[in-house]
Amino acid sequence: MAVDWVAVQAVATSILVLTSVGAIGYAGLQLRHERNYRSVENLEKQLSFFLSENFVGARRRLAQARLDVSNEDQPALLAWSLEAPPVSVFEVLDFYEHLSLLVKKGHLDVYDVWHTFYEWAQPVYVDMQPLIESAESMYAEHYDDLEHLMRQMDEIQINRMHNQKGNHWALWTPDRIIEHYRYELESGGRPRRTRRVPAREARDIAREVVREIQQSDPDAGPVKE
Repeated sequence: MAVDWVAVQAVATSILVLTSVGAIGYAGLQLRHERNYRSVENLEKQLSFFLSENFVGARRRLAQARLDVSNEDQPALLAWSLEAPPVSVFEVLDFYEHLSLLVKKGHLDVYDVWHTFYEWAQPVYVDMQPLIESAESMYAEHYDDLEHLMRQMDEIQINRMHNQKGNHWALWTPDRIIEHYRYELESGGRPRRTRRVPAREARDIAREVVREIQQSDPDAGPVKE
């Protein structure tokens, strides 16, 4: 019986192609898992820094620079200008710009950043919007990535509100911005969800927040212990 070597070669080629496709698919899956793991690890590092004593101090200094508490019953926002912005704001905005760059480079997931930092970043962003976005501001180009990230997180927030036509700026009226800065001064910089456990280390709190994200996002990678 003659062997049809052409047919054998065709079958072998098909098997090789299928094997290659399977290997590529598996490699892609492994790469995705590794990327998710690194993203979670990066998020944990950024949150640990956010909760560190040095950065909590920076956030408190900004709150002190922005809030007029001469009337304790009716605190108000202090006036500022593009020519003389509060110096303490730059350390805070630079951190959020760094987060934005990590998202842009694929080292952090935008949903994770929204879940973890939106309630802290957005009131500061709205308060300092002219500094970040105005064509007359010498710092506008410096915060391009932050501006883009905020738009992405605003979209997530609006979707979560189940109101595509909602005005997200209404969430951050002057009264709400004042409330944010008051909270920064009164809470010692701790997240609202962990206010009752101030003795925890920043890294433990970071792991707790990451676990919350994993529960709401099954694609997130494992938490590194």
